[in-house]
Amino acid sequence: MTLPAPPQAPRSPTALETLLKERVGLLIGPELAAIEAEIAGAIDSPVGLIREMGEFIAGAGGKRLRPILLLMAARLAGYTGPRAVRLGCVVELLHTATLIHDDVVDQAPLRRGRPSANARWGDDASVLVGDHLYSKSFALMVRDGDPAVLDTLARATVSMTEAEVLQLERKRNGTTTEADYLRIITQKTASFISACCRIGALLGGAAGARLEALTRYGLDIGIAFQLADDSLDFVADEARLGKAIGADLKEGKRTLPLIAALDRAAPAERERIQATLGSRVPSPAEVEEIRALVVRYEGVDYALERARAYAQMAKEDLGPFADSEDRETLALIADFVVGRDR
Repeated sequence: MTLPAPPQAPRSPTALETLLKERVGLLIGPELAAIEAEIAGAIDSPVGLIREMGEFIAGAGGKRLRPILLLMAARLAGYTGPRAVRLGCVVELLHTATLIHDDVVDQAPLRRGRPSANARWGDDASVLVGDHLYSKSFALMVRDGDPAVLDTLARATVSMTEAEVLQLERKRNGTTTEADYLRIITQKTASFISACCRIGALLGGAAGARLEALTRYGLDIGIAFQLADDSLDFVADEARLGKAIGADLKEGKRTLPLIAALDRAAPAERERIQATLGSRVPSPAEVEEIRALVVRYEGVDYALERARAYAQMAKEDLGPFADSEDRETLALIADFVVGRDR
């Protein structure tokens, strides 16, 4: 098998994404196809609305980052069997359920460039179908029957829900610090991505330093991913991103680019923005004014610098493993999460 060469110099987001897709397709293409088949089976139901919404949500696609990381971590740890496919389906179903619930909480109109489930079917149906996907994922976990895997995912889901409530609390009182923000994304996004990598390591029988290395890699990748994602909300191309620019601002979320810009802004600017975000949903003109301020005060640059630092730490986390195609691909994923444009 001949794999595409890893990047030796910075590449465009499109070239980086193309290279990663080629690598992933060669290494785990059949397993990813099997996960898609598992997902299709999991969302099938005699209840028409569940089936209709499930097919719509699954059809939206997505990066499948979490199953990819689970499969690649398992390979690096020496495992390539069928349990990785089953558990890849589990983590994607869990992730999808959280996205559905997030969209209800945020009243988001779009998801991946299409109407969100709540915009199309309403909040009530979305919450219930999200609950159903949670239930299906846990049923698959129980069928797998590994207590270490169950413990890993249980801890991650508790962490995620706690972070959601903390984020809501900080949104309501309008005082999110950089430390608050990092705690929220570590618990909400990174803990679950870390769990995916840890499960892959567990499948391969990794222990000690190797198990903790992949767990830590997932945590650093997750933080880098969310920092980059929150930066894209201010500067991305809407057509490629699949959602409106400034969506986080409309939802009242204070992410690191905004927090950093507010720290640097003039007092009058800071007070006006705080008042706007704290009292109501900002108008499109107000969103654009805030977005421009964040760019002018280099809030995006600051957040991306932090993202690149975490991505570099993720690559260094792989130190206990010998050089291999699998390790190179995990390092390439680190480059991708901070170099992407959507």
